Amino acid sequence: MELWIGPLILVSINVFWTFGKITNEEIVSMTEAEAVVGGVAKLPCDMTPPLAGDKVHLVIWYKESIDLPIYSYDARGKSVEGAHHWSENTVLGSRAFFRTSDAPAKLTLESVKDTDAGIYRCRIDFKKSPTRNTQVNLTVIIPPERLSVLDEKGDHIQDYILGPYNEGTSVDITCISTGGRPVPRVTWWQENALLDDSYEVLSERRVKNVLSLERVERRHLHMVFTCQASNNNLIAPISSAITLDLNLRPLWVKLVGENRPLSSEQTYEISCQVVGARPPPTISWYKGSTLLRNTRESTTGDGNTTISTLTFSPLMEDSGKTLTCRASSATIEDSELEDSWKLNIFHVPLVVLELGSNLNASTIREGIDVYFECNIKSNPWVYRVSWRHNGMTLVNNASAGTIVQNQSLVLQSVSRARAGLYTCVGSNQEGDGESNPVPLDVKFAPVCKPGQQKVVGVARHEIAKVMCEVEANPTDVHFTWKFNNSGETFDLPSSHVASERTRSIASYTPRTEVEYGTLLCWGRNELGHQKQPCVYHVIPAGRPDPLENCTILNQTADSLYVECDEGFDGGLPQEFQMEVYDSQSHALVSNVSSKLCWFLATGLPSGVGFDIVLYSFNSKGHSESSHLVAHTLKSAARRSGQTTAPVAIELTPLLGVLAGVVASLILLALGIVLVLRLRGKDCDEKHQKTIVSTDLKRSNESMDSLEKNPDIIPHNNDYHEEEKAFENLNSRLYPTHITVEGRRKAGKEEVTYAELQLPPNLYTNLVTSTRQDEQTVYALIDASLCNATAETPLINHTRESTMNTLERGARVMAGPPPSVSATRF
Repeated sequence: MELWIGPLILVSINVFWTFGKITNEEIVSMTEAEAVVGGVAKLPCDMTPPLAGDKVHLVIWYKESIDLPIYSYDARGKSVEGAHHWSENTVLGSRAFFRTSDAPAKLTLESVKDTDAGIYRCRIDFKKSPTRNTQVNLTVIIPPERLSVLDEKGDHIQDYILGPYNEGTSVDITCISTGGRPVPRVTWWQENALLDDSYEVLSERRVKNVLSLERVERRHLHMVFTCQASNNNLIAPISSAITLDLNLRPLWVKLVGENRPLSSEQTYEISCQVVGARPPPTISWYKGSTLLRNTRESTTGDGNTTISTLTFSPLMEDSGKTLTCRASSATIEDSELEDSWKLNIFHVPLVVLELGSNLNASTIREGIDVYFECNIKSNPWVYRVSWRHNGMTLVNNASAGTIVQNQSLVLQSVSRARAGLYTCVGSNQEGDGESNPVPLDVKFAPVCKPGQQKVVGVARHEIAKVMCEVEANPTDVHFTWKFNNSGETFDLPSSHVASERTRSIASYTPRTEVEYGTLLCWGRNELGHQKQPCVYHVIPAGRPDPLENCTILNQTADSLYVECDEGFDGGLPQEFQMEVYDSQSHALVSNVSSKLCWFLATGLPSGVGFDIVLYSFNSKGHSESSHLVAHTLKSAARRSGQTTAPVAIELTPLLGVLAGVVASLILLALGIVLVLRLRGKDCDEKHQKTIVSTDLKRSNESMDSLEKNPDIIPHNNDYHEEEKAFENLNSRLYPTHITVEGRRKAGKEEVTYAELQLPPNLYTNLVTSTRQDEQTVYALIDASLCNATAETPLINHTRESTMNTLERGARVMAGPPPSVSATRF
């Protein structure tokens, strides 16, 4: 018979009946665990399989005196993370969770109750190994409930202040702890020093400790005594602290430091030291007969010295007055003592700035003269007067219309740039005294505000909102709008214009091509009309132009940085987009949007090739795409700080190709000779040399260079038989500037070109082993240097020149002979 216990757990009835029959041999271990009521209990259970490769299938927790399981962990057919947890609601509820990630695994029980104490058994069923049982004895601790601190009369100490007592008096302080299991220890502490740990158990729930102080001294003043009760190391002990107060008169009062001159309106801290006062004295500060209240007190660690600190900001009127510190004890008669200083106050200049008496600040306009007066009160007197405009220092510059004359400032023919806040600064040995700021408000007619959008793109029948913004003072501006194209100029209706102070918005709708043009905006305030209008160009809106000059500026193992030049925005604000695709799978791996024309793609796989698509877009659509091909560096290349090295080309497979090229070159030379015999009747006999020039980028370089830059590249046409070489002779026209170096004759002189055409199989070998390029290579032959009677030297020289040019390629290329055609023009 079987019984269902919790979700997904099928346990045999026999298991339950044998709960009480488990012997000591079946219990692997017994461990102890402690927890505080309200805290968290952690019951360990070792889940390590005894056999390698084994795993846990099922973990069941039991508690002594309860016949049924209280918690289960079912990992049968599941991963550790996917195992099913079940908890008995009446015993543990949602308070328990089995943490398998701990070592060892632990059954955590939150909000521990007193009834949770007892012996727990953890049963572990492995896939292969025998079942293991472990026991955990959980002890639940009840901390002490409260502390009571009593004086020698048995009264509770009010406000935790014990006393005051007179010096030399003996004091007894009693501390009683209530509650807790097991019985707590009750101790007395002074800061971190243990004073007394001799406690007495009064009953099962009460413990007492009496602290006796014989003949208290000055050092006991404000000393803090703390009573603690604790019965575990899991939580902090409960505690109660009291402060001892003593009655002693002051020994002396002294102002700390040197009586030196003070600066007016500067903040100082002046300290007064009171020694020997018990209780802490009442300390008062006076300036003359005026009580000062901005003070703070502190007492030294031995309780014998009290420092009162006055935060004091003297005024220049305080010079000659007396600063007094007075201390007294309220509980002791005739205990008052004092110390005093006579104040000597220096102050920074007191400066007041005024606009010229005959000027009206509200009627200042561009072009008039303005002056300021700086009034100064200073002790000692100033040695310098300076002027500031919006915080920037002004210097005397008569040519610019700025005249500084000690305590006066003259501004000639002011402009709107002179508007702002003006101050004057008087300087003496105490510092700089800055005046009140005086605003200078310069009235001026409207002018066009810089930095506005001048080009507005709009489609036909679409309403363009064109904003005109001006600078003006006063800001109550009336606007006039006109439209102008090459044919006519007309006013915009007032119904299409909305204005507010220095800003106006015109609604304009072009319906035909001729209605695209220029909008002109003028402003007018009480000072006059705007002289130059604000100009806005209304153009047909469209998609933006493609991005230009896109360049990969940086590439790492996981990122690409690309910059482009933006094209025309189509008359509308544009943004930019970069899409990065895997060149093999064509999957989108990064999509970067930007308001600026640069892009940074990060998080890319290393050593992978990418196809990059870049375009801009506005509200009308997106531009044509620009394309780049890029790759990220390999991880090793990034670690070494180097870019990827080019892959070396293997030479061995090319040896056969080279042999074929040598044979092809011999046939090429023979073909050239035949052409010259057919067409060289008119050659000049003055020269016996043929110049052969090929399109070889590195024909004089090493064999490796030939591998990377092949000298002979097949023609686009297919030729399968070398006998067809002479059947494919054709004439080509070339630019007249292509000449043979050394040829000086003009007019009738001829230049003949030989065209080398390789068979497809040779072209395939060359392209595969090196690079793909054009399939035709031309040789330049100066016909003026030879004639029909000089055939033998010509043949020898042609063969020799051709072979010298390409003999280094004979070791790396081979294949069937090429076809040759020649052209004279």
